[in-house]
Amino acid sequence: MSTILLNFWGIIAIILVGYILARTNVVPKGTDRVLTQLAFASTLPALIFVMVSHGDPAAVFSAVGTTNIISAVGAGLLYALIGRYLLNIRGTELTVGMLTACYTNIGNLGIAFLVAITGDATAAAPILLFQIVVLLPFFFAVLDWQTGRNSGGIMKALARMMTNPLLIAVLTGLVVSIVKIPIPAVIESPLDMMGKANVPIILLAMGISLRGSHIPKWGHDAATLLLGIVMRCIGGPLLVWLSAMPMGVTGKELMSLMIVGAFPTANNVFVFAHRYHANVGLARDAVIITTFVSLAVILGIAVVFHTA
Repeated sequence: MSTILLNFWGIIAIILVGYILARTNVVPKGTDRVLTQLAFASTLPALIFVMVSHGDPAAVFSAVGTTNIISAVGAGLLYALIGRYLLNIRGTELTVGMLTACYTNIGNLGIAFLVAITGDATAAAPILLFQIVVLLPFFFAVLDWQTGRNSGGIMKALARMMTNPLLIAVLTGLVVSIVKIPIPAVIESPLDMMGKANVPIILLAMGISLRGSHIPKWGHDAATLLLGIVMRCIGGPLLVWLSAMPMGVTGKELMSLMIVGAFPTANNVFVFAHRYHANVGLARDAVIITTFVSLAVILGIAVVFHTA
């Protein structure tokens, strides 16, 4: 229990350091974006590759590995049903709302939380693959149709997907793990060092991004936003629990899966909304609020499992 609280204090402390650096103008405006881009293209792929290459490939393709995929799909479908038939949400607002509910910040902040608490990012691999390979093309196709925008066709969409550093890291890590290819120390050592740098870089970036941000205002679409927050932060881990318990998953493994299920809405949802000029405010507010709500939910999950 004390270890979990200490790890959470470490997360909060590094975020506070980032905020102080921005508040005192030690770092210039836009540093958070630079750090997240750097992490996305280097330290995060290194972390994922090292952990997946040393992990058990069967865990990625096991029934247990599908629990967070079931959670993401379930959260999106529940949002669609409740939003459409109870709240009368339509069009791009419904699509972006579904994204806030099911597309998680696994690529940056989520894995930072997971590694800081459990020391292992393997549980994130299945949903990471699913989001890049399935969810992203699906929602792009829907938004293309709704807005009349041409994103470049299926070939360009596939090219973007296959050049994603995170997908490359997962796939190459799986190949190394399955074939049991020995990694030379001259390659693994720098990758390991880069991977260890990922968590503090992302947490510093989060703290820096808080400088000048404002508390989102509840507007006319408050119900739309609230539904996304509940589905992402509460519905996500609850659906993981409901799908994992019948499989007999317990202990640290279940905790890791539920933490992944509670990851906040991805920053990319805000980018996607901008791309299509669709419900940008909804996406922005969901990213900000779920980030903090998720942190509290993840702490609650960790405390429950370590006191059980």
